[in-house]
Amino acid sequence: MGKVLIIPGVSVSVVKEVLPQQLAPSGVLGLVGFTGAAGGVGTVRAASWNRVRELCGEVTALSLPEARQAIDNGVSELVIVSLPNANFTAGASLSNGDVNKAAIKLKARAGGLWANSLDVVVTERTANSAVVAVDLAIVRRGAGDAIEHLRNIAADKLAAALNGLSLVALDGAADGLPKAGTYPLTGGKDAAVADYQTALDALIEESDVDSVLAAVQDFSKQADVVSIYSSVIAHCNNLSGDAKGRIGFGQVGPQWTVADAKKAVENLVSDRFALVAPNGVVGAVAGLVGNLSYFQSPTFKALAGLGPLARALKLEEQTELLKSFIVPVATERGRGTIVVRGLTTDGDQISVRRVADRAVRTMKMIGDLFIGRLNNADGRGALKQKLIEALLQMQREGAIVPSTDGKDPAFKVDVYSSQEDFAKGIVRVDMAVRPVRAIDYIYATVLVQV
Repeated sequence: MGKVLIIPGVSVSVVKEVLPQQLAPSGVLGLVGFTGAAGGVGTVRAASWNRVRELCGEVTALSLPEARQAIDNGVSELVIVSLPNANFTAGASLSNGDVNKAAIKLKARAGGLWANSLDVVVTERTANSAVVAVDLAIVRRGAGDAIEHLRNIAADKLAAALNGLSLVALDGAADGLPKAGTYPLTGGKDAAVADYQTALDALIEESDVDSVLAAVQDFSKQADVVSIYSSVIAHCNNLSGDAKGRIGFGQVGPQWTVADAKKAVENLVSDRFALVAPNGVVGAVAGLVGNLSYFQSPTFKALAGLGPLARALKLEEQTELLKSFIVPVATERGRGTIVVRGLTTDGDQISVRRVADRAVRTMKMIGDLFIGRLNNADGRGALKQKLIEALLQMQREGAIVPSTDGKDPAFKVDVYSSQEDFAKGIVRVDMAVRPVRAIDYIYATVLVQV
């Protein structure tokens, strides 16, 4: 209200129109896994691979390959939650040839099974028949390729050199030089189900996250894998109740058969979870979904940054997986490596769920602006108009569409309050949206004329 006038004149009051903020970009992936970050169960944000390396260490390329896959496929941003490394890291003991001195112990910089496939190879350098220095390499077992090198390291420089490695670190003191030989890293293991659940809880406050991936490493116990993925589903369902809808991603185990995958998915049926096959591509699929507009389907879209698939799915296997609503990834001539069909484990399209979540987030964002402003018909009418504006924009984008016969609109909105509701301070909004659907099949009839 303007100033009350005594002397004739003009008093002006300015009313600012309610202007909704722009929604956060879709495609923010919450990623849970082992990194080189100290501590664990803390969140960091990164939109590029260089930033991931800076915050989580070079070791993340091996301990959490899903991060690089997601970024290579265009995810908007990663919110990484590091699992605790204590008690989960692989180690090696390097003998120094002196029984009076303790072995030189090394440990991986990140927990998980990934390091169990590495060897530490020591080569001695001699002068006048005496060992004066060593070369040290971190090698992939079986492959023989060295990932990291240390050359010509003397005894007094050994501790500093070992602590400068990106994949392993000195676990204690370095007393003398290690003997020549090959020392396997062993003992690395995956985190427990409870550790994954704790890490998922760290994503609750990250309101812009719209997809979640738990980077499981140990698939030997299917029951534990199912428990972790069930926790992802529960997390997504619980957050949807607070208008923070999310879709979870998981993958089949490297040794799982199609029958194993079908058995696992029986306990993972949800409109908020997608299970991907084969193993090793789930980060790329999550990144692709994050890169696409929220109303676009990943079906038949190409994945980037992947080498040959760990296992090429035969056509019969793809069919069986699709019957159980598991997302197959396959390499096709002329197309590259593609997502055969983007489905959640209840059989619906991933894009449909994302459109619905976008509508809910829009409703929440606009509704928050009108709290305390709805005590008259004008306020309720303004809320309805703002919702219509937002839904019209979704319709123009192609996210929601009318029925195919044109008789039913793309959306419906009603804002009302009964007398009883009004007395309790309640306004009700009924909103219906029709998400666009990807057309996955074409049935053609060809008439051959003579």
